[in-house]
Amino acid sequence: MKNFSMLFPGRVYFGNGCLEKLKDAPIRGRRGLIITGKHSSKKSGLLDRVKKILKNTGREIFVFDDVEPEVSVETVDKAAELARRYRADFFAGLGGGSAIDCAKAVSGIYRDRLSVKDYFDSNIPVRRDTGFLIAIPTTAGTGSESTRNAVLTYTEKQKKTSLRGDSMVPSIAVMDPELTYSMPKKITAYTGMDALTHAVESYFSSNANEITEILSFKAITLILGSMSAAYKKPSEKTARYNMMLGSFTAGLAFANAGLGAVHGIGHPAGAVLKLPHGLVNAVLLPHVLEFNLSAIGARLIQFKKATGIDMIKKIRALNKSMGIPGKLSGACKGAAKKIEEIIERVEYSASMSYNPVIMDAVKVRQILKGAL
Repeated sequence: MKNFSMLFPGRVYFGNGCLEKLKDAPIRGRRGLIITGKHSSKKSGLLDRVKKILKNTGREIFVFDDVEPEVSVETVDKAAELARRYRADFFAGLGGGSAIDCAKAVSGIYRDRLSVKDYFDSNIPVRRDTGFLIAIPTTAGTGSESTRNAVLTYTEKQKKTSLRGDSMVPSIAVMDPELTYSMPKKITAYTGMDALTHAVESYFSSNANEITEILSFKAITLILGSMSAAYKKPSEKTARYNMMLGSFTAGLAFANAGLGAVHGIGHPAGAVLKLPHGLVNAVLLPHVLEFNLSAIGARLIQFKKATGIDMIKKIRALNKSMGIPGKLSGACKGAAKKIEEIIERVEYSASMSYNPVIMDAVKVRQILKGAL
């Protein structure tokens, strides 16, 4: 028996066409700031669509559309300053994980008139009375709509770090699979493998509980069963629905169970090698699973008996079918020369602390030698 507590988004709208639910959603506040990326939501017309829905509720809506991939602390500060200028009281993160994480961070800091760097450098906690937060993901992968943290790039220190606070869990999550139809194949692959990594790592996490294990198992089977179809046929409705559901379910699981060494190593590796987060996770995942076999071997056998799937073999085959290399050196020339720099940046708290095998620098080096 195990005691646990869990944290979930306040209200979830899920399913094809559910973006329209925003017009009747219980949004707190009259002045909203949509936070999104520089191109895709504008090009697809989605930004205008969300603005129109929110404006038709009688609210005043503003836009910050300068979020970059792997969003930086500087961008968060710019968006927070805009929120103060417009006196925004609710926020809508529209896009992939970077846009949603930016919105989450802004909602957490904008009332304090501090740089987000101050929270990291001085261990300032995120206040409880954050701005009302809406997450509208357009990718099926990051799980940011489910979590209490925002992953940001601390540019000066060349590392990724997370701003955390229970009040940063979105009050509303709008999960509309139709918004993912326009994702390019590469983004489908990277975000899908990110979601799969969330599902797998939370499944084997030392902090997992009876509920998260059910969520993780469901997410793994959904994603493994739909990834190929979503990649090959971007508008295939069933595959896109299952990928969004798998991503969301995985997000609920890892938000409460934690992750493992893939993320513990992946964040510094991505920062050093300047590679997308999902790509790094995809490459590292089978290597870390093989390293963890002493602790998870029996459960991998149970999983195969229950599903007929050899998890590690299936993940390697998926990567290959989507053009994802077996090693990081296949995505970044000279990666092997950066092994010591990556190891120096690895932290053994947060994600790494839930890995089923207790990690240290020697073990990280062993994994990286195989993965670089």
